[in-house]
Amino acid sequence: MTDKDQTLFNEPGRAYEALGRIMHALRESHALNGAHSLDWWPALGGRSWEIEWQSGPFAPEAAEQVLRVDHDDDPAAPALRGVVRPGAVGNQHRAYLYVLDMPVTLRALTPVGANEWTRALSVGSHP
Repeated sequence: MTDKDQTLFNEPGRAYEALGRIMHALRESHALNGAHSLDWWPALGGRSWEIEWQSGPFAPEAAEQVLRVDHDDDPAAPALRGVVRPGAVGNQHRAYLYVLDMPVTLRALTPVGANEWTRALSVGSHP
């Protein structure tokens, strides 16, 4: 890996803009409803972001919610319009996106799924 590859160190503004955009979109789209213990950190020597949570949705559910943010009336739309795209295929615990061409990994620890969270809310229990 060369210094040129280290986005966080050579282009910190773009790296932190990518993080801010995805975090804003995750919040405004409610993609992580039911999740707790949210954490994030730079990975791959500053060339990627890892975003992790417990409970809540499976990682592909959160990614799908973010990727659907594209219409004007959605509060998350300005953050990601034209700058987010899907990455490699993951599994129920990991999903991959690119934000401003920077890789972002969404990682769900002990997910219960969006449907289970919604069901639990409707019956008044917490998964």
